Amino acid sequence: MAGEICKITPFMQEQIETYKKVKDYKVNCEANIVSCIYKNPNLIHNVNLKINEFSHNIWRVYYQIAYDIVLREFKDVLDDITVGLYLEKHNKLKEKFDEYGGYGTIESACGYVQTSNFNGYVDELRKWNVVIELCKKGFPVKDNLSHYVDCTAEEIYSEFEALLNDTFINVDSEIKSYDICYKIYEFIDEMDKGLLVGMPYYNIPTLTQETGGQMLGYVTLVGGLSNVGKSTFCRTVTIPEIIKNNEKIVIMLNEDDIGKWQRELLVWICNNIFNFDIQKYVVRNGSYTEKVKNAILKSAKWLEENTKNHLITIVPFDRYQTQKAIKVIKKFANMGVKYFLLDTFKMDSGKVSENSWVAMQQSMVDIFDTVKSESLNVHILVTFQLNKSSARQRYYTQDNIGQAKNIIDPTSTCIMIRDMFDDEYTGENKELKVYRLDGKNKQTKIEVKLDKNKRYQILFLIKTREGSSNAYQIVLEHDLSRNIINEIGITQVLPDF
Repeated sequence: MAGEICKITPFMQEQIETYKKVKDYKVNCEANIVSCIYKNPNLIHNVNLKINEFSHNIWRVYYQIAYDIVLREFKDVLDDITVGLYLEKHNKLKEKFDEYGGYGTIESACGYVQTSNFNGYVDELRKWNVVIELCKKGFPVKDNLSHYVDCTAEEIYSEFEALLNDTFINVDSEIKSYDICYKIYEFIDEMDKGLLVGMPYYNIPTLTQETGGQMLGYVTLVGGLSNVGKSTFCRTVTIPEIIKNNEKIVIMLNEDDIGKWQRELLVWICNNIFNFDIQKYVVRNGSYTEKVKNAILKSAKWLEENTKNHLITIVPFDRYQTQKAIKVIKKFANMGVKYFLLDTFKMDSGKVSENSWVAMQQSMVDIFDTVKSESLNVHILVTFQLNKSSARQRYYTQDNIGQAKNIIDPTSTCIMIRDMFDDEYTGENKELKVYRLDGKNKQTKIEVKLDKNKRYQILFLIKTREGSSNAYQIVLEHDLSRNIINEIGITQVLPDF
């Protein structure tokens, strides 16, 4: 009935009591965060804190004042005079400020905090906010609050994930076994329809043939030295096929940002879709001519029209953690996304140990277990860096990864890229013979002469479960300044001795 007072149920009462207890746990980290900001106002630029993340009104008030002075008035100090001048223009905030003890309160709090612990205080705040959200959604958190004091948000997440796994594991507790002829005719029909073939690599048919493309349930590694063009390679061979096949992809970044990807795609569209010759530096530097501006706008329009319904989603990481990447994969896979790109895989941020390569291998195992699971069954393309000594080598193997070389073990495909050396061009003393495969079944070899005015890259297929590994290498002609890549043939690089 209209106007009827809502009855508080026992469950609702428990939620209220739990929230009050969490508030008690939060008060210290809220005070510490705000005190650190008053002590060093630049810290407010390092986090995207919202006012509603604070539960105690006193620290909401002090944070709002700091936020306005630093981020809206562009001041870089929060002393008594600066705060006083600000409050002269904001009477309601001043009333609360005076009620809570004025500048003396914050001055006293600043005396015992260490700004070096600021990120830890923020993590703790957000951990308790997660617990509050769990409480609101009916999760059993009341009896675990004291335990959560010494837990991180990630550890709390892992505990609930384990709880769910334990709950569901008995739904089908028997180990599954199959007769070798189980649904074999349905399986043949699936293969006949091409359902087991992954998304092709754009303009690199030999790589697609040897690997089966970007197959669901597989992890594909792409390695190379810094600045060799790993990201450009992944963009150029993947995004056109995503658009062509109306698929969706989620791109996780821990080095570049969304602006870099937007710029790179505009360059690719200009050169590959509209045949408008434009180099990256022209787009980057600005001060466009009318002709260039129109081409860029035309490319943006094309991108907008061809990626409707969120075909391409960018997820930048401030601090890379493998478990964060796995959360992203699970979230978007459950929304129907089948393709992912992680650029770049590396050691988890903040973790330093003598056995870091072992941790990296386990992280790769975790990624592989995620993408191959029956409930998800997705593909992920992962870039990584080779060790610096690779710059002097011609022939790449698993050893070029260094101590973390075992990250390859759980994966399905590993590709390594290097630029062609000047002395490997046609007519030079270490000339590589390059052949284009032609004719029936691609059995005829036609020699390709390398143009010294062009640039080439060599792909080493270190591992594949669908074809031959390192039987030969694939040669690409590339113009990284224009984001143009084409396969021109195969070659045989001799091992270094």
